[in-house]
Amino acid sequence: MNKASIIKNIRQAKPEHIEWIKQANKLIQGLPQNEIHKPVECSECNFTHWYEKEGHKLVNIPQLRALEELHQDIHKTYTAIYYITFDRRRKPRTTLITEGAEVPVDERPFRDKKLKELEKKTVTMIRSLNEIEKKVEAMTDQDFNNGWLI
Repeated sequence: MNKASIIKNIRQAKPEHIEWIKQANKLIQGLPQNEIHKPVECSECNFTHWYEKEGHKLVNIPQLRALEELHQDIHKTYTAIYYITFDRRRKPRTTLITEGAEVPVDERPFRDKKLKELEKKTVTMIRSLNEIEKKVEAMTDQDFNNGWLI
């Protein structure tokens, strides 16, 4: 692992996760399912693959470890928006059975709330990645090679 590799992976993670916000907006706009990205499990994400392979070795960057849970939350939040949207479109579950009467369920407030959560969590992740990137860029090669890793 070298500084250039770390910076490349951090920079790659930013647009990949901003894309989930764009996809969630498409969901809320009502675009058809074939035009929307399906959720990706956090464990299948490029950022997770990099983190598990080499990123976790960066013990001197506590923010990187703190991103694990936030990163998982981003994937879970998008997944919730996706499945509440398409489960309800595909099945006649837009109604809630209450005492024998069908009452329409408005899923929009839930999806709007989840979108705001997704945006907030993603912005937090991007800010943290920016800080981490700056720290890595500011390190001298000597400092990097002398004990940056485990």
